Amino acid sequence: MRIGIVGVHYGHIAGMVQSARQAPAAELVGLVEADDGLYGQYTTDRPIPRFASLQQMLQEARPDVVLEGVTHVDKAALVETCAAAGVHVLLDKPLCRTLDDWHRIHDAVRAHSIRLSMWYTSRSHPPFLALRQVIADGLLGEVVSVISTHPHKTSRQGAPAWYFDPLVYTGPFHDLACHGVDQVRWLTGAECVGVHALETCRKYTEAPPLTDHVQASFRMSDGSLATLTADWLTPQKSPSFGDTRCIVMGTRGSAHLRAYAQDELLLVTDDRAPWTPELPAGTGPGFVQNMIDAWGRDEENFISTDDVLAVAQACLLAQESARRGGEFLTIPAR
Repeated sequence: MRIGIVGVHYGHIAGMVQSARQAPAAELVGLVEADDGLYGQYTTDRPIPRFASLQQMLQEARPDVVLEGVTHVDKAALVETCAAAGVHVLLDKPLCRTLDDWHRIHDAVRAHSIRLSMWYTSRSHPPFLALRQVIADGLLGEVVSVISTHPHKTSRQGAPAWYFDPLVYTGPFHDLACHGVDQVRWLTGAECVGVHALETCRKYTEAPPLTDHVQASFRMSDGSLATLTADWLTPQKSPSFGDTRCIVMGTRGSAHLRAYAQDELLLVTDDRAPWTPELPAGTGPGFVQNMIDAWGRDEENFISTDDVLAVAQACLLAQESARRGGEFLTIPAR
């Protein structure tokens, strides 16, 4: 499958490109990146043809899929352009900046029948794979509550300047907790149907400020509840970008998960004292090949177009609720 790339300044695109390079069925046919230094980082060992614009790459390289790593404000236009050309898109998170952008993307995808996917890394990460199997096996009974935290490290010196520009940056909940919203939907099999959220700025208060903590509570379609946090408060001396936690409470047991800073899963049920199961191997490197295989069969990837749209819609409405001071908002069907 022919793959083009647009923008490589944003961190997660590196893993996406690496996965594409490792995919036997992938051919990298073009790269759009104005920064000479960044272009060089991605082409030193294996050259990729360079194009001045997305339109030029679509016309001359004829990719089947575009991998994107552009700023949040540019994502809707990119998807619209790809959709009009009949080209699928593998997006870096988050999907877009605003609810208006979300509607533009939704309409473009439906009008042109393209597919979207996004690499929510939890679905490939060992403790989350183990947790999902535990839930599927019924060891916890019915899921009642999920708590998922998304602490991240940043600084004014280390972050891109546009993170502090609300006309470019979507906001921390959509940027960071999109992983958590995907986790909740993936683990429970339920939809987010309502949300209320609150936000604060306590660390990055100097102009321009950055909202540094958001907490949202979701009502799920199966009656379960989910509480998710996103913050830019991870201490600078932390050895990892953040120390993610996920707690699942069920009618027959509970699970306490830690990921990224350290991977572990602690389980306890009505029938068994606390234990830590063996964690499976991660499946991240094969993400792009799995996507190619699914789209080659004219099927959705295991992280589907609807998953991408659902997660973004829930996150953007959580941010809207926070802006309204915690008003409960219904999340409409797509």
